[in-house]
Order: sequence, then structure tokens, then C-alpha cells
Amino acid sequence: MTARTTAFVLPAAAALAVGTLAATAAPAAADGGSFQTVYSLTQGSCVAQVDTSVNGPGYPEHASFTVSTIMFGVGPCSLPVTLNWRNLDTGETGTTTRTANGPGYWMNDGRSALFHPGIGRFTATVTVGAAHLPEPGSVEFTVDKYQG
Repeated sequence: MTARTTAFVLPAAAALAVGTLAATAAPAAADGGSFQTVYSLTQGSCVAQVDTSVNGPGYPEHASFTVSTIMFGVGPCSLPVTLNWRNLDTGETGTTTRTANGPGYWMNDGRSALFHPGIGRFTATVTVGAAHLPEPGSVEFTVDKYQG
């Protein structure tokens, strides 16, 4: 295979794999904290199944953003996954990013899932740092003032 053919075949094979995974995927369960499962290309020669959720409170006056991935491929790969949030009471916005590494299974641990968006009602979306489908949708969550 020539370098030109290889440069075309690898991305095409990855795109085909993502399309196949998406076509055979079961619908995501609606538990109020989970985003839609996403199938994505990565930075590297992998394709990924990405599951994310956001819940508040994850700790007093904190919320938690969990990311788990299964990456299929050859060689090292990574995928940045960003939570974009907006406080519905104050209008304040922010982001928090987790970078998954593969191939294989990857999940952030409980402590690294915590972030501090402030107190209030929030809406959140997820941005996946590579070509992906479908869009993950949005989730609303609340962080209450700590009553210790």
C-alpha cells in the first residue's frame, strides 16, 4: 500500500466503524443525569464510544462530571470531552474538560469528576473534540448551598 492509499484508508475505515457502531447502538437510558452516548473519531487511530453524565450535588457545593470511553484502535489515542455549563439563575458560564486516553477502557475517578460551578440551577451540554455522532443533548442539574 502506498502512503497516499494508507492516508485515505485509515480515516475511511475509522469513519465506517463509527457509522456501524452508531447504527447498531441501543437508545440511551434517560436517567436525568446522562447525556446521549456518542460515537467518535479520536486524536490517533481509534474510534470511541463515549458515555458522559453530570450530577449535582457531587460533594458539598460541587457537581460531578463523569466520562467513560471504550476506544478501539491501534496505537495511542486521546479524546478531549468538555462539559459546558450555564447557571440559569445568574447567567454565569464555564467549562471543564476531561481527556480520555486509549485504546481500551478509560474512566475518570470520583475525585477528578468534581468541579465547582457555584450554587444554583444549571443547564449543561457536552462537546466532543473530534468528529462524532449523534449530538449528546443537554442535561439540567442543581447545586445547593451546603447545609452543614
